[in-house]
Amino acid sequence: MKLLPRHTLTALGAALLCATAAQAEIANDSKTLVLSGFGTLAAVQTDNANVEFRSDNRLPSGTRNSHEFDNDSKLGVQLSYRPTDKIQAVVQLLSKRNEENSFRPSIDWAYLAYKPTSALSLRAGRFVAPVLMGSDYRNVGYSNVWVRPPTDVYNSATINNVDGIDAIYRGEFGPFSYSAQAYFGTYDLKFAGGSGIKFNRMGGLNLTAELGSWTFRASHMDARHTNYQADGQISPSTIIGVSNPATGSGFRLNPGAASCNTNLKANVTCGNLFSNFDEVFTAVQRDHKPFNISDLGLAFDDGKIVFQAEYMMRKSDSVLSDSSAYYLTAGYRFGKVLPYITYSGSKTDTRRLGLTPAAKYAADIASKYPNGAPYVQTSNTDNNTVSLGLRVDLASSVALKFQLDRYSPHTNEFGATDAQTMTRVNGVLNSPMSNSVGAIKLATVALDFVF
Repeated sequence: MKLLPRHTLTALGAALLCATAAQAEIANDSKTLVLSGFGTLAAVQTDNANVEFRSDNRLPSGTRNSHEFDNDSKLGVQLSYRPTDKIQAVVQLLSKRNEENSFRPSIDWAYLAYKPTSALSLRAGRFVAPVLMGSDYRNVGYSNVWVRPPTDVYNSATINNVDGIDAIYRGEFGPFSYSAQAYFGTYDLKFAGGSGIKFNRMGGLNLTAELGSWTFRASHMDARHTNYQADGQISPSTIIGVSNPATGSGFRLNPGAASCNTNLKANVTCGNLFSNFDEVFTAVQRDHKPFNISDLGLAFDDGKIVFQAEYMMRKSDSVLSDSSAYYLTAGYRFGKVLPYITYSGSKTDTRRLGLTPAAKYAADIASKYPNGAPYVQTSNTDNNTVSLGLRVDLASSVALKFQLDRYSPHTNEFGATDAQTMTRVNGVLNSPMSNSVGAIKLATVALDFVF
């Protein structure tokens, strides 16, 4: 078993200490200051030393075929202050492994709320981006049936927070209780190595209705996103002119260099080498491109039968392809024991953008592309996952979970697929996945708690 680094032990030790606290509320005369929190201690491993799993695709590395605790383990602490019935201030700190490979706490919530009426709440500050059904409680493992929300869906829409404003209205209509949330803001999402995605003009609407044991949810978010590298350049700053459709390999084309690629032709720019290069490059660059997400969710829980389903569509119009993803979960409670099964999948609408060689250099380019004309391909994912799990409620605030996942990447009409949650290692990190890898199995044990 892999030993935990010191910063991990410190964070998890604090989590266990807080979990055993008998009283989380700070006592004062007005009872307006409340401390609460949640945490997860989890161990995970794959069955393949050459493939690693990342529960969050921002992480610099993942888990292979040895027990590791730093993929899903986390601790969250929230402080809420309510000086009057109409005003509330909330701050939540979250400690989990991040893009810097540390457990340094970050601010996940920090907002001021005002309730002009009992039905309407207005907030300003930082709050969770409510783009998916489980977004608000994605980090609170105890609130979820699974060990983690299905990654085929939740890693397809990596937007953690909104820095902005929202309005939430709650009411009743006949037998239905409902809520409507509208929000607007921005967010800067950081990745390993200093790169990131800036989300601008994030605006969205969520509608939720409840009827007995049923919950229905529909949402849409509209935003513009810019992907930047560590040096500040818009990503991608270079592209691959594919020469081998089976593997996606080819020649790297650099529009900022005097030679687009010296193997193709020295001292010739990309714009001169290919007549439509600027058009193709603009099409794949992630510079103020759409990042729109539409989501439908359905859940049923009558205390015995548990069912949940979600379908998400993403539109991005760049090297990041438009995509769709879904999952279906079903389970049945036997007292405090809940076995469940989940089937999920993700698929991109991959595009191939052909590069047209300039007549002057057509013969030079043809000699380097024996498999046909060069093209640029957007991201390509086609995979599904089958998960079997067991949740055991040990106490009113503690749950133990076991989950086995079978992740299957597919080769489709566009060749080998990219990986969203699984990546190769040993010198080929982030290379495409395919059926040659075979199904990858993942085992996780997690202890979730709230306080």
